[in-house]
Amino acid sequence: MDPPEMAELDESRITGEARRFASDLFARFPELRQNAAMEQHGNGAWTLVVTVPALSGDPRSELVIWVEGGDDPSVAFGAWHTHENVWGGGLEAGLERRPLLDLIEGILADRWVICEDVGGVGDGSATILDLLERDALLEELTSKYSPGRARLRSWSGQLDREVSLEDLERNEPAQQQHAADGAARRR
Repeated sequence: MDPPEMAELDESRITGEARRFASDLFARFPELRQNAAMEQHGNGAWTLVVTVPALSGDPRSELVIWVEGGDDPSVAFGAWHTHENVWGGGLEAGLERRPLLDLIEGILADRWVICEDVGGVGDGSATILDLLERDALLEELTSKYSPGRARLRSWSGQLDREVSLEDLERNEPAQQQHAADGAARRR
């Protein structure tokens, strides 16, 4: 499959849903407009794509925002991704943007971090964690699918580290407070 054709963003040429989403996105995050472009897929429709390099410089923590197929706003953070109709609780496209826009804000503020398994059958498998949820990391590390060790990647890079269940047991109060402080500072 050929990669999509890319061009400078021309909002008059993108799909209606992509245009509505771009309007909501740039109203909340005007600084992201500088990272916007449009891409054309096999069906000929042009749609929005915003590629935001990680503040850390790590390409594995890049934030990509796009409108899949011209009508499904979506977000990728590193190797993890979601769609508005999933993250927004199954809301109809365009009716409620807040959950997806809040997710983007949380990624940029290091509230949400990528959590990759280190070792085990799912080595490198990624999900995201909300660091404001006190037990999120503990639950992830004790999941029956977890190898008990994870690599955390934040958009800024300030919270990047490898952590194991043993690390949490030794330093749980300090690590939990550090994560909450870091997320609160960047709001």
